[in-house]
Amino acid sequence: MTSFKKNMDDNAKITFMEALTFVVNIENPKSPLQQEHLLRQAFECNLSPKELKLVKKLKKSTDLIKHLKEIPDKKTKRFIVREMIMMAVIDHELSDAEMCAIYEIGTGAGLKQEKINDFFLWAAKGVEWQIEGSHMVEDD
Repeated sequence: MTSFKKNMDDNAKITFMEALTFVVNIENPKSPLQQEHLLRQAFECNLSPKELKLVKKLKKSTDLIKHLKEIPDKKTKRFIVREMIMMAVIDHELSDAEMCAIYEIGTGAGLKQEKINDFFLWAAKGVEWQIEGSHMVEDD
């Protein structure tokens, strides 16, 4: 999906990074895995240091919803919400606050709840797969 990120316009890239930063800041303390993933995403988007300075640390979901609504392409919105879910579960945990915020943002941006459900189920399968893989390596 790196190519998808590189093909987004600059405003979508900034909104993408704002969305990921929003997820990272829902929980305290912040997960080191989330922080590392955030930096990797910025690198994969080819954002320059100047462009990274445009990424705002949004405090309200309504601000992020407004930015997402400005993106005309529904696939890009879906991609961003899916990546928000991936950011939330990167540490193999998902809090109620993270889940509620993502649902609110996704539906507020015009996505169907069923699609968001699909993304959450997809992410859960991925986490199960990762944990199962770790157990397979560790088991004797």
